[in-house]
Amino acid sequence: MGERESVLKEKLLDPNAFCITWEQIPGRGAFELQHEEVIDNVAKAAAGGKIDAISVTDNPGGNPALSTEMLCVQIKNAGMEPLAHLACRDKNRSEIESLLCGLAADGVKNILVLTGDYSGSDAFEGLAKPVFDLDPPNVLRLVEKMNEGLEHKAMRKTVKLAATDFFAGACVSPFKKLESELMGQYAKLKKKIEAGAKFIITQVGYDARKYHELLTWLRVNNYNIPVFVNIYVLPYGAGRFMNSNGIPGCVVTDKYLAELAEAKKADDKGKAAMLLKSAKMYALAKGMGCAGAHIGGHGITYEQVEYIIDKGNELAANWESLVKEFDYPQENGFYLFEKDEKTGLNTDVYAQRPSKPSIPFIYRFSRIAHHLLFEEKSAVYKTMKPIAAWLDTTHTPKHIFDFFEHMSKVAMFNCMNCGDCALFDTAYVCPMSQCPKSQRNGPCGGSYDGWCEVYPNEKKCIWVQAYDRLKPYKEEGKITEYTVPPCDWNLWQSSSWLNFYQGRDHTAKRLGIKPPPKKESSKK
Repeated sequence: MGERESVLKEKLLDPNAFCITWEQIPGRGAFELQHEEVIDNVAKAAAGGKIDAISVTDNPGGNPALSTEMLCVQIKNAGMEPLAHLACRDKNRSEIESLLCGLAADGVKNILVLTGDYSGSDAFEGLAKPVFDLDPPNVLRLVEKMNEGLEHKAMRKTVKLAATDFFAGACVSPFKKLESELMGQYAKLKKKIEAGAKFIITQVGYDARKYHELLTWLRVNNYNIPVFVNIYVLPYGAGRFMNSNGIPGCVVTDKYLAELAEAKKADDKGKAAMLLKSAKMYALAKGMGCAGAHIGGHGITYEQVEYIIDKGNELAANWESLVKEFDYPQENGFYLFEKDEKTGLNTDVYAQRPSKPSIPFIYRFSRIAHHLLFEEKSAVYKTMKPIAAWLDTTHTPKHIFDFFEHMSKVAMFNCMNCGDCALFDTAYVCPMSQCPKSQRNGPCGGSYDGWCEVYPNEKKCIWVQAYDRLKPYKEEGKITEYTVPPCDWNLWQSSSWLNFYQGRDHTAKRLGIKPPPKKESSKK
């Protein structure tokens, strides 16, 4: 008790400050050289005094690594402020709460909540089972509850736990090519902010206009929230890998890759050009109004980070002149705002949204069925409500109804019979069966050209599909309207229709559909 506020929080909320974090990757194993290098980097950062926090990744690439929370404690003991990444991939909601309690007990206050890469295949005996029980908006909701003092039931009483003091942030990727991809990113960011995100770190990309787009979107929507630019110090090899979508969500265009290839011809293999480019990106971010820089890159040294900071501060006074050096649009890429031809950045005027998606037959049919079955003004709904109440009290008829409901939804939506159906929330694309990460509140950051991170060129991202289904009806804004709670596993393998009519599932609760009153049994 009595510990000072988060240094990161103090710096980020100071409008006159520019905050610096340095990303470290723990690596696999307990006694490996990479761990020693991280600790050595932390010691140099503590001595140098120019870095405000050390950011620690959480199993990047979905493969095992030294635990984030353990390394964060070591960083704190070494005199540096840790920023713990919390990926939703490997943990269910109980484990996430336990992890947060452990971090709080150890005085680690800064967390970055992210969906996480899909599970990698380098785990023991192959691919690890992905979890994705909570998504970032719901983790942020949990963090807010813990900061207020989480309440739970114990011995039939409500117990309120001691409040935590987390300073939580989230991620976004403004570097998406398609209108549907990009609008999904901003829809989910809105939910993250409303759930309690206090700062934003971008995904890796190098287009100045896209960084400015994010800042403009925040300002236009009256969100006063600090943004870190993600400066990944990029050599040619990593750039080539990102250019081919080797690291989900990281965008390196052909134009930038060609520049990296040219720089590689120098005697130092492009190292000086790489560092200068990073310093210019730092200056650009500082000048256009970002609150900080999140610096990372494989094998970069403290001395190189210090160069980026010092050179970036030197260049920041003339940041406008650097915009043209970060002109990396994707081919036919969509921008949310009209271009400002004078600055090369954006105006405050929203761009036209040109996509004209077709409407699949299954969605047309689903809308009709939805209106008949699930809207309270419908005669079919009014008929089904008492039938559902009766079915719910039976055994064999209930199971027959559940079977036919499930089979029809398997045929149309590949239904997994979760019992807490989210088809209403995703324009009738099932997030349980069609999204490998079960994202109910918007897309992860890993899609590429509209394709799913896990199934590129095979499956479209479900949120791209949802946006494209809703847009012809001028309803694409619906994906921003509310945060969908996590799946209620108490309802697993039960009829979602009965759960809806009986007021048990999340949609019924959102719409105010009450469970039928319990009949009092007469005493004999």
